[in-house]
Amino acid sequence: MGGDDESPDSGSDDADSSADDSLVDSPLDGEKNRIDDAFVDVRAFGAVGDGDADDGPAIQAALDAVAERGGGEVHLPPGTYRHTHSLLYGSNLILGGPGATLRFDPPDPDATALVPRSYGGGQRVRHVVIDGLTVTTADPAKGNGIGVAHAEDVTVRGCRGDGLRWHLVDVAGAKDVLVRNCYAVGLRSAAYQADNLTESGGLVVAPSDGPAENAVVDGSANENVAIVRNVAEDCARGVHLHRSGGHDLSVDGNKIRRCTDVGILGDDGTDWHDVRVTDNIVEGTDTSTGIRLDGRYRNISVENNSVRNHGGDGITVHPGGHGVDGEVATAGKATTEVERSVAEGVSVSDNTIERVGGAGIALRRASGEVADNYVYDVGVGERRREGQAEGREDGLLGDRPVHEPAGVVVERGDGVTVTDNVCRNVAGVGFVVRGGRAVAISANELFDFEVGVLAVSEPTPTTRVRVAGNTLEGSDRSRCGVRLRGGFDHRLDGNDCRHVARGVELVGVRRVFFRDTDVVGDSRRDGTGDSKDDDGDETTTVGYYLRDCEELRFRDNDADGFERATVLSGSTDVEGQLPHADVHVDGDCADVTLTFPGGAPPTEGRFDAGSRVKNANPSAGGPMGWVCVEGGDPGTWHAFGRIDDDPA
Repeated sequence: MGGDDESPDSGSDDADSSADDSLVDSPLDGEKNRIDDAFVDVRAFGAVGDGDADDGPAIQAALDAVAERGGGEVHLPPGTYRHTHSLLYGSNLILGGPGATLRFDPPDPDATALVPRSYGGGQRVRHVVIDGLTVTTADPAKGNGIGVAHAEDVTVRGCRGDGLRWHLVDVAGAKDVLVRNCYAVGLRSAAYQADNLTESGGLVVAPSDGPAENAVVDGSANENVAIVRNVAEDCARGVHLHRSGGHDLSVDGNKIRRCTDVGILGDDGTDWHDVRVTDNIVEGTDTSTGIRLDGRYRNISVENNSVRNHGGDGITVHPGGHGVDGEVATAGKATTEVERSVAEGVSVSDNTIERVGGAGIALRRASGEVADNYVYDVGVGERRREGQAEGREDGLLGDRPVHEPAGVVVERGDGVTVTDNVCRNVAGVGFVVRGGRAVAISANELFDFEVGVLAVSEPTPTTRVRVAGNTLEGSDRSRCGVRLRGGFDHRLDGNDCRHVARGVELVGVRRVFFRDTDVVGDSRRDGTGDSKDDDGDETTTVGYYLRDCEELRFRDNDADGFERATVLSGSTDVEGQLPHADVHVDGDCADVTLTFPGGAPPTEGRFDAGSRVKNANPSAGGPMGWVCVEGGDPGTWHAFGRIDDDPA
């Protein structure tokens, strides 16, 4: 389901290059004759490329000469070209230099090595190809690489960045941009950034004739930007979506290795739409998260990525996610209402997530689907956490919030379907629903977990959760199969849960219906210490544990291999049909009407009129069963339906 792990390709040669370049290179076709007549070599303008001389004025003179002719090709022969100010390029340009290195030594630590002339506004630079350059810095605390601001139809391909303070490629307020087959190593920030000129503080330029300045902020947003088949190694981040306003962005087929912060990051508070994050390999460290999109998104697809070896979460989509202190942005609001979602049309599918310390996949305040993903080794091995884990957030990792170990987390979702996923070896919870409404957990397979499915009403009420058709295969550490705490209008249907201390646990829920959810205990347990209540006291293993519930309806569920099959306490308005006789109803229950098999009426437990016991040992002349005619503990029971002793 994830992308293949191929060897890094940092060059510009690629079997599909003609198809990719057609996105941007075609506008140059009409300029071909002009470019052929305007080929210039920077050495003709005095550049020496020895790494010591300031070649900036000579390279700028070559760029200016081509611009005056309306376009052309500027060639940098192999060598190291030191320059101290930003180089400005114009339209209809091919800037090539396989084997050539720009060694930037700027006066401002944030300055950008190569920038379009249109960074200050006005007519945009168009039709540019930057091919095969290497960009480095004279000081690791300084330098941004190739800037694409206020420009259109630009291709950056086969370029390399080494040790820069900021980015190899920084796309800010540009249209129709392709960043392809580049290689970045050892950058202290993101290797590739998709920025927007919608807020102050963007791309910095150090012109030769004045002080450093920012690209003008005029509301320009990125449009149709493709960051494809690039490599980032040992960088803080691979790809960064920065500032609001971008749309039609593709992050496809990149290889991000040993990132230390976030492999692919979308900033908190940003607003993007129509974003595709596909076929990437995102490998990290103990301090990193794989893919984290914290902005407000519409129509976003995160598909077919391989995410592995992260101390934090694997893939998270958290619209309006967190403030700088890690608190939920809406913290402090009353939690009596279900919040509306922010992200619409979110699809997280066909990804492989392995060896992560937090959640494999997490959605917050989103609508959409999590489907056909493979998640395994969550919070285990070197990343195993101490103590019990039930989907809580446990603070910060690398200054960013991280979930407790879980396969999939849906937080304050609105219309989310989690289906056909496979999760294995999860130290905490397989599937978590925290707040929100209309969430379906269906047709998933989960193996080896602490809690299989957990739904809790925090920080907002949880409503209309459907848990259906799941296979939950526990182990000797599995405490519960399905656990619902709080909320209302939930449904459990057709689940198969095995090798757990508790099969189904419902606490404080209202209007819940469940059927065909069979549970099997673990014969290896000794019955003590495997299941604890909220106070930490040891309890027996239980198939169905129903406490403080209202309006429960259930039928066709069966429990096997537990010390107690069904236990009800503190619950009211309960109706159910059970295939087993092991039922315990505490005296604090009310309006409990059950039908179950047995050899005699119950002698303990609180039952109400209408409850029935079907005779499990029928014999000629005996009753067909017993019915409760007056509620009580255990109530008044009468036999009904004498069995005829005459043969038919």
